[in-house]
Amino acid sequence: MHDAPEYLARDHYEALVVGSGFGGAVAVCRLAQAGIDIAVVERGRRWPAGSFPRDLSRLDDGWLWLCSHGLYDALPLNDILAVRAAGYGGGSLVYANVAARSPQAVFADWPAPYSRAHLDPFYDLAAHMLDISPIPADRDLPPKTRLMAEAATRLGHRDGFFHPNLAITFDDRGPGQTNRFGVPQRGCTYCGQCDIGCNVGAKNSLDRNYLALAERAGAEVGTRTEAVWIGTAGDRGYRVRLREYGHPGTGKQGTEREVTARYVFLCAGALGSTEILLRSRDQYGTLPDLPGTVGSRFSGNGDFLSFGRDLGADFAPSIGPTITTASVIRGGDPDDERWFVIEEGGYSEHIAELVSSMHLPSYLTEHMNRSARTLIGTAQTFAGHLRTDRTAVLLAMGRDRADGRIELRGKQHRLRVVWDTTRNDPLYTDEQVVSAAVVRALGGTPFAPPTWRMFRQPVTVHNLGGVPMGEDPSRGAASPDGEVFGHPGLYVLDGALLPGATAGNPSLTITAVAERCIEIAIRRITADPAWQAPQHADAAPRPVPEDAAVQAVATRGPTRRRAAGVRFTEAMTGTVRLPADTDETGPSRAAKLRLTVVIPDLQAMIDDPTHAAELYGTVRVTGLTARPTMVSGGRLHLLATVDGGPDRTMTYHLPFTDDTGRPWLLLGTKHVHRGWRNNPWYATTRLAVAVVDPDKRYDATEPTGRMTISLPEVVRLVSSLRTTGDGDATTVARFGRFFTGQVARAYLRPKSGRRGPAAARNL
Repeated sequence: MHDAPEYLARDHYEALVVGSGFGGAVAVCRLAQAGIDIAVVERGRRWPAGSFPRDLSRLDDGWLWLCSHGLYDALPLNDILAVRAAGYGGGSLVYANVAARSPQAVFADWPAPYSRAHLDPFYDLAAHMLDISPIPADRDLPPKTRLMAEAATRLGHRDGFFHPNLAITFDDRGPGQTNRFGVPQRGCTYCGQCDIGCNVGAKNSLDRNYLALAERAGAEVGTRTEAVWIGTAGDRGYRVRLREYGHPGTGKQGTEREVTARYVFLCAGALGSTEILLRSRDQYGTLPDLPGTVGSRFSGNGDFLSFGRDLGADFAPSIGPTITTASVIRGGDPDDERWFVIEEGGYSEHIAELVSSMHLPSYLTEHMNRSARTLIGTAQTFAGHLRTDRTAVLLAMGRDRADGRIELRGKQHRLRVVWDTTRNDPLYTDEQVVSAAVVRALGGTPFAPPTWRMFRQPVTVHNLGGVPMGEDPSRGAASPDGEVFGHPGLYVLDGALLPGATAGNPSLTITAVAERCIEIAIRRITADPAWQAPQHADAAPRPVPEDAAVQAVATRGPTRRRAAGVRFTEAMTGTVRLPADTDETGPSRAAKLRLTVVIPDLQAMIDDPTHAAELYGTVRVTGLTARPTMVSGGRLHLLATVDGGPDRTMTYHLPFTDDTGRPWLLLGTKHVHRGWRNNPWYATTRLAVAVVDPDKRYDATEPTGRMTISLPEVVRLVSSLRTTGDGDATTVARFGRFFTGQVARAYLRPKSGRRGPAAARNL
C-alpha cells in the first residue's frame, strides 16, 4: 500500500536528512551520490501516481495531516494561515510547478557571496534536475492562459508578461515512457489537478528525480517518521528524537526512538525546521545554546491570494496546469518602489466540490455565536463562487518585510507566528489593486477569500525564514553555507535558511541554494575539494523568461497608478496609561495625535473588505516623547465589519519610537454599533487606545485610555478633505457616501438589546 510506513533499520548513520522537500531531496541525493552513509526521514507518506486522494466524502482518506496523516497541513498561526504539504517529496507534490529565478535585487540583502551570478550555475543544475520548460506554444492554450494575456495587453503590462518555466512533463509518448533518470512518467493532460497531487504522473515532483537517484545510490528512507528534537551525542555527532507513526497499536501518538548521526541536515520546511530547533532549545533543552536569532526573519513571500467572479468569458480554472502565466509589476512611489509578480491560478474541480460540501448540521449551527455563523456563511458563499468556470484566482508575490518571528507560546509550547502584517499593507494594497484591475479587465468583480475578508489574515503557501543565514549570530542563525552557528555538523538547507522573500515562486531558489550548500558540505565531509554533483556537466543554461520580463519593465520604468483618491487630516487629544501604569495607581499621560489619512485608490479601498488606508503624522505621549514624533508605517481600517455582521470598527495602528529610540505601538479602535449611549457622533469621535510594546500587542485586549476629536477639529477634518491622483469632486462625494453608508448600516437595523460583540469591545 502507498501509505505503508517505512522505518529506519539502524540507530546510527553518518548523515541524517530530516524532510524530503526541495532542500531535503537535494541533500540526500548528493550525499548518497558522494558515497556517504545517509538516511532521510519524512513525516508524510509516499504518494505514487494514482494514489492521491479523490474521495470527497472522507476527509480522513488522505486529505488532511490531522486526519490519518494526509496530504495537507493547514496551520492557523496567529497572524497568518500557513499551508504546507506532508509527503515524500514535500511541497513538490502539490505546488504549482513554477521554477523561477530571483532577480539580482533580492540578493542585495543576503550575505556574501550570494548574487545572481554566483547562484546561476546552481540554478542551471536545479533546472536540469527538474527538467523545466514553459507551457508548449504548439498546443492549444487553456482559456485562462489566453485571458491573462489579453488582460495584460489591456492594462499595459504586456512587456512584463511571460510564460514561466514549469516542472512538468508535457510530451506524452504512451505507456512505458520514462524521464531522463529512468523513472516512469506520462505527459500532462491539462486535468487541472496539480494542486491536489498529479495522479497522471506528469508533475516532475522530487520523488521522480532527486529522491529516486538518492535511493538508487543507497540512501535509506523512513516515511511517516517525524523529528521531534535534536541533541548532542558526543563523538557520534547528534541524536535525533524520532516519532514513528503506523506501528500497530500505537494510535495517533506513534512510537518514539532516537537515532544518532555525525551530520544532521534539517530540511523540514521553514516552519518545520524552525519548530524542531525551537523545541530543542526552549521546550526540551537539548540544544540550549542555539542562537537567539532562531525564529527570526519569517516571511510569507508577499503572498496575496485574490479572486474574481462573473467574468465576461470562461476562465476555466480547472483546465491546464495550475499556473501558466506571470506578469512582473513595478509599482509604488519613486522613493519606495515595490516590485511583485502576479500569476493566474487554477484549482481542481475536486477542491471546489470539497469546499462546497463542508456543511455543518443545523443542530450545531443553531448553538454557534453570530461570529461563527457569519464565518460559515461567508465560507459557503465563497465556495459557491468556486463552482463556476467564470471565476478567476490570482496569486501575487512580492518582497515583504520578512520581519516576522516564529515562536513557541504558552505552557503547551504551541507554534505561533508573531508578525505585524500591517507593515506589509503597502505591498498588499498594490497587489490587491493590480489583481482587481485584472479581474475588471476580464469583465468580472473582485472578491477576497474569507480569511482576508473577515480577519485580514493573509494566506501563504511560501513560508520562508526562521533560521536565516547571516554573517554572524547577531545577524542570522546559520552561516551562508547553511551550518547553524555554534553547532558544527548541524545544517539547515531549506526555505528556513532564506533571509527574505524571493520576489516570486521560491522553489527553484531554495533548490539552487541547497545545491550550493550541499556541495560545500560534501567537500568538507569527504575532504575532496573538487567534488561536484554528477549532473553538473549536463546542466546547460536554458532560457530564463522572468529575466527578460524584469529587464523590459526596468527599461520602461515604474507603473504609476493615477487612481482617484482622497486625503484628510484629523487631530485628537486625550490620556493613556502605559503597560507599567495599568495598576490603577500609575499616572494618566497626556496624548496628542495629528494624523493624515491617505486613500490613494478609493475604489480599491472600498473593494477591500478591511477598507485599509495609510496613516501619516505625529504622536506625542507625556513621558515618552518630549515633542511630537513621526508615525512610521501607520494604517487605518475604516469602518470594517465586525465578524461580517452589521457592527463596524475604525482601527488605528500607529508605530512610533520614543526619545530613547525604543519602539512603541499605539493601538486604537472606534466601535460603531447600535447600543445604549452609543450614537453615531459619540462612536466616530471617541477612540479607545492603548500604548504597548509591539511584541506584546496581542496581550493588549483592553483599552488603557481614550482620545477625542473635538467639534472644531471635526470641522477642520471635513474642510481638509482633498483629492489625490485623478480624483475630483465626485471622488469626495463617493467617499462621503461610503462613510455615511457604513455608519448607517451599523445603526439602521433591528435593535439587538445588547452592546456589540465582545470582539468589538477589545482593541
